[in-house]
Amino acid sequence: MRITTLAAVGICIGILNIQMAGAQSGGKQIIGRDPASTMPFSPAVVAGDFIYLSGSLSREGNFTEQAHAVFERLGQVLEQAGAGFDRVAAVTVYLKDTSDFQAMNEVFREYWPTEPPTRSTIQADFVTPDALLEVSMVAIKPGAERTIIKPDDWAENANPYSYAIKSGDTLFLAHLVGRNYRDNSNVEGGIQAETEAIFEAARQLLAEADMSLANVVSSRVFLGDFDMFADMNATYREQWPDFPPARATVLAHGPGSSPLGITLVAVKGERERIVRPNPDGTPGRVSPILSHAVRVGNRLYLSGMLGVNDETRTDTQAQTRETMATIGRTLDAAGFGFEHLVDGIVYLTDMSEWGEMNVAYVEAIGKDFPARAAVGTGLVSSDGRVEIMFTAVR
Repeated sequence: MRITTLAAVGICIGILNIQMAGAQSGGKQIIGRDPASTMPFSPAVVAGDFIYLSGSLSREGNFTEQAHAVFERLGQVLEQAGAGFDRVAAVTVYLKDTSDFQAMNEVFREYWPTEPPTRSTIQADFVTPDALLEVSMVAIKPGAERTIIKPDDWAENANPYSYAIKSGDTLFLAHLVGRNYRDNSNVEGGIQAETEAIFEAARQLLAEADMSLANVVSSRVFLGDFDMFADMNATYREQWPDFPPARATVLAHGPGSSPLGITLVAVKGERERIVRPNPDGTPGRVSPILSHAVRVGNRLYLSGMLGVNDETRTDTQAQTRETMATIGRTLDAAGFGFEHLVDGIVYLTDMSEWGEMNVAYVEAIGKDFPARAAVGTGLVSSDGRVEIMFTAVR
């Protein structure tokens, strides 16, 4: 049975009635959630120095009108968290049509005329067919460091986003593509050359923050063509021969001609690699291309997880239930629980099954929901219907 209620869709559009200043739950503070709400995500969650904002969308008007409505709504949530647009560190913009990229840039400049956040922009589908974009954010609490990072010999960015922003021990990197950022020229030589160029750019940004690839804890890979997956992976795994970060890889195009974009988060501190046990409790296997989760301090970065098996192959709700069980084992192995989740991304291959996904999602988490974006993309797994990636804080 397909489950997508008008109330549920209204949740995504309105991001909730913003009534409460915030509710405390363990180490996280939930911002803007109406106690009577049945929605499966919180408008924002504050944990440590960071504010995690759920994806917001609109369904009325042309692209520019929708973009203004989305940013105004996010601005209200930021204000409730005691922050403003000047505190935003990382933005993810999902576009229904990448031809709206320049229109999005124009609106973006209105909210960040100077010192903009980092940004990732990909094409995606939405639960509301009339929506033209969805935007999620991570912001930095007032008083904490917010430093823009750019190598001196890099060309100025013609688009309104920063390449990296540092806050304390954390570095947020923008969506990087296969480009020579010194002169903005495209890299020739195919997907492996583009992958290496992305990591060369990442190394330069990390070095400016006195970090290296060894500090990367989370990676989101956006690939436009599945046929390039194996070659991309071959170069990717060379970057971390011993301890790769958590990772999610989905099939999605960015706004330009590059078939590959990668977004990284790095944290300077002692990392612990979490190996998820099998369902029967036996030790899990270490993957050569990702860590099931990476713990650094009181934060846990989880890889995107799926729930595909013979019983769930054709059932989104069953896949989500299995995915959440897998996430639960991973959290438990790290000494965390569902109550510690602060931010999530749900990738669905069919957004008409958003409701089915939510049934199992709500069953697993129960209450005190993290911030979340849920969008439609392709998945690398041919039978995968849903992939979910989380960040947790104790």
